[in-house]
Amino acid sequence: MKRWIAPLAVTAALFASTAAAAPPQNIDVTFEWPCPDFDATLHVTGKSGFISVPGGFKLIAPDQTVTITGPTGETVSYVITGVTHVEVLSDGSLDVTATGLNVVLVPDVKKKHPAGLFLTTGTVSWTLNPDFSEKTLFTSEGGTVTDVCELIAP
Repeated sequence: MKRWIAPLAVTAALFASTAAAAPPQNIDVTFEWPCPDFDATLHVTGKSGFISVPGGFKLIAPDQTVTITGPTGETVSYVITGVTHVEVLSDGSLDVTATGLNVVLVPDVKKKHPAGLFLTTGTVSWTLNPDFSEKTLFTSEGGTVTDVCELIAP
């Protein structure tokens, strides 16, 4: 089952701390993220970077991997070296396009959908309002969206 929801949250986004021309920084972090009925544990290693470009920015994740573990120990691992392109639109909203392999962290939005984790492959896009709430849902241009929470659920 696919849930087509639209956050701006890619694992790399949590750790993007480099300047426009600086090389990507090493990361090795473990944190929890909510799924609909449980918390998943994510361990992310590799590099993460933030590149300013005219009209927006890119989040990059060279050599990045993530291992996601559910409450029963069920684990999935992914190489998530995709790029997330973010264009800041004139009204302050964000046009987001994820290319390659990415894990998208979806926050809980009351009365719309629960929190979750999604693996995107190929090209997947969405738009956020200036307050980061959803403006448009995931759209796919030859890409796929996989519900990781379903894969590691008890």
